[in-house]
Amino acid sequence: MTDEFNGLKERYAGCSMDEKAVSAMKKRIEEAENLNRADRAKKRIRGFAIAAAAAFTVVVLPNTNQGIANAMAGIPGIGGLFRFVTIRDYHDNTGSSQADISVSGIRASGKKGKKTAGEINKEIKELADKYLASYKETVRKGGHEAVDVDTEIIDKTDDYFTLKLSSTESAADSYTENHYYTISLRTGKQIRLIDLFKKGSDYKSVLIKSVEDQMKDQVKDTPDVSYFYTDSREDQELTGFKESDLFDKASFYLNKDGNIVLCYNQGQVAAMYMGDLEFVIPNDNVKDILK
Repeated sequence: MTDEFNGLKERYAGCSMDEKAVSAMKKRIEEAENLNRADRAKKRIRGFAIAAAAAFTVVVLPNTNQGIANAMAGIPGIGGLFRFVTIRDYHDNTGSSQADISVSGIRASGKKGKKTAGEINKEIKELADKYLASYKETVRKGGHEAVDVDTEIIDKTDDYFTLKLSSTESAADSYTENHYYTISLRTGKQIRLIDLFKKGSDYKSVLIKSVEDQMKDQVKDTPDVSYFYTDSREDQELTGFKESDLFDKASFYLNKDGNIVLCYNQGQVAAMYMGDLEFVIPNDNVKDILK
């Protein structure tokens, strides 16, 4: 969670609200939660369809529905390198605050991938605990907040899959934070950007330029789009933006076509209203330096 969002949340939690304002807030939280649930349902249905069609090698164990878990057992190809395990399953509805935190980690079926699973599970647990502690503190102070945290598989090939953890916290404003874990199904190791490129290649500069080019094109074509990179030098000094942030603050995953997708959370490379951002790096830009 960013300091900016923390500040917004604390100011909101400290406000005195009359009955009408609280009622309106409850309605907005309920509407947001309904949208989140619908979105998660669509994602999970899509994931199950992909799994069945592609003879998924990863078992997804839903957190709360044993019937779905049993149905998943009938998908051909189950019993591969990893299985999914529940790390945190917490649900609460206190006053005008609501939390749905259902996150999974991975368990290696054998020795291969065991270390990777342990490292990723540790980070996921720490993140889930952080979101839960923040929510409980808000409720304790009498604040109002809706928290939705879940995990999903966003892409899978014969060589790798990507697990995504998303957290959306809604109070006076809304903030979404994403974390990506791309794992090789051949080695059992987590894939990092440096692993994709030839030794000695200046891949950082190539990736930064590709993102800059896309940002400039979008700003030129769409007046409402704004990035820190395209701001004036004075504005960049106010936001603290540096060109290196386009690499240093990026997460990534590999999409189904094998393209690198660089991802940024809200407020990292653009104003908060722009939301979380993704930039697909064309293969032609990096083909000469890929391993």
